[in-house]
Amino acid sequence: MIKKTEPKILFYTSIPRSFYTTLIGYLYEISQVYPVVLLSENLDPAIAKLLEKKDIFPKLEIIVPIKQYTGKKRNAFSKNYYLYNLAKNIVKEHKPNIVITANDVYPFEMYLMRFAKKINAVNVCFQSALQEKDIKELVLWSNLSNAYLQYPKILPLKLRLFFSRLKKFFGHIFFYWMLPLMVGERPFLGKSSFIIWKNSLSLQIADYQTVFSEMNYNLCVENGSSSEKVLILPHPLESESREIFKEMNLLELSPEVKKENKMIVIMWPAETVSFRRSDYSLISKEELLEERIKIVALINQTLNNWKIIIKPHPVVKNDEKLFQEITHRIASISKKIEIIDPNAPAEKYMEMSDVIVGMPPASTTIFIASLQSPKKPILSLDLNKELMGDYYDNFKGIEYIDNKTKFASILELIRNNKYHKKNKIRPKEKEFSNSVSLLRYLFDKKYEQK
Repeated sequence: MIKKTEPKILFYTSIPRSFYTTLIGYLYEISQVYPVVLLSENLDPAIAKLLEKKDIFPKLEIIVPIKQYTGKKRNAFSKNYYLYNLAKNIVKEHKPNIVITANDVYPFEMYLMRFAKKINAVNVCFQSALQEKDIKELVLWSNLSNAYLQYPKILPLKLRLFFSRLKKFFGHIFFYWMLPLMVGERPFLGKSSFIIWKNSLSLQIADYQTVFSEMNYNLCVENGSSSEKVLILPHPLESESREIFKEMNLLELSPEVKKENKMIVIMWPAETVSFRRSDYSLISKEELLEERIKIVALINQTLNNWKIIIKPHPVVKNDEKLFQEITHRIASISKKIEIIDPNAPAEKYMEMSDVIVGMPPASTTIFIASLQSPKKPILSLDLNKELMGDYYDNFKGIEYIDNKTKFASILELIRNNKYHKKNKIRPKEKEFSNSVSLLRYLFDKKYEQK
């Protein structure tokens, strides 16, 4: 019999980055009311210690280690077998009423939800990162990147694009058909795929998906999702659970930056090439790096008494040669500019800074900044008018800048304390107030159906 008053929740952290910026807030809310089994990737030791505090997460019953995104590397077959058995045993042991993940397109999540459905549990995907405004643009950007980075330049572009699409097609067949069949499971036939990206806003196997805003809701419905399966749940930074993020920012996760003057933090992307929106022409690695260096130089020139922090995307650290080149070029501008560890928590530096700057393509970090520090100037740059660079155009709370003159002017206003921003205001009509009220709605709906 289902206990109507107290559903049992399985909650998966997904990749640590998504957990730190978003999902931990929902976990905090839910664990105040409902018993939760946390399925956790390897987390930062300080965050792992925080999760053990019963006064903060009172109904977090147990933490089960999962190594899909973290831990030792396995070949595809071994990893598939491991994740299949792990998901099967977890559902068998804990018998959840509700399963929460960040997506339903990766192996562990799909197996977990498939087994959960067999015991009549409700499967929900919680949005944890930025959604693309134009899926076709995302697919094009992905194919162009692969064509330029993975195939010999001697081949015609059309042929490279063909090979890129063909490789993705076979990759999709391998992950969604062959791997399940190898463990005696049916293929996953849903519309969504993390490989070909087509229909990536639709559900693969989950019953529902949550989104941050009405804009995200409309995007999902326009891309084929059932309106009844898309639910608006604001980011936890927009609710009382923002307190848990304040708690996290106080943790000693990385070396402190001494803030003697005003501070600006620049989010440095991982992408090494880009493409112009107008004709999809290549912006080479050398050209893109040069343009980013010019941005830093202009900031240094205008805000010459400010502390400037460069926060590279974590992926940048994987390319040691690139990281050294960035470090060398930044040092040539000024030795006072500090490049921090790419793995350091961006939120901590956004909290400390007075201004936050993002470069294309649009990142979730800038969106998080608009919620974490709504009164601060948050600038989204698109000076080269890049493919997927205009996400924050007309996005309230974030200043979208697509030319150098406007950028220089805004920097001067900031320097002279004359910059004024419009605070972000969003309609609340279709929203659930928090994740607890959403889960109560879904569980009551399921209970009534029985």
